[in-house]
Amino acid sequence: MDGDIIRWTESFLSERTVEMVIDGNAMERHPVEVGFPQGSSESPILFAIYKSGLIEWVEEIVSEAEGLSFIDNLGWVATGCDVNHVVSILERCAAKRIEGASRRGLQFATANTEAALFTRR
Repeated sequence: MDGDIIRWTESFLSERTVEMVIDGNAMERHPVEVGFPQGSSESPILFAIYKSGLIEWVEEIVSEAEGLSFIDNLGWVATGCDVNHVVSILERCAAKRIEGASRRGLQFATANTEAALFTRR
């Protein structure tokens, strides 16, 4: 990777702070050490670079699921006739996502993991 891109990325992601404003009252600024800056047009580009290949890697291992990526999120879709089977597929996707991310030096906020299950009656 080009050295200028690495230096720009380091600069973009370093010395960041966050300030919450509730009902017009600004709270104290705190340093931010993880995640991509929200609201920046560069953030989705960086996310695409860092997660590059992760969806394909999970899909190769868990072939019953299809990966989705939008803005700064990853997701998987699985279909089936049995709820327990679909849940098992999605659990494998989540586990492999964490493993694949770790291999790439990435971390996801696993506490923010959500599932949506749609059924037809």
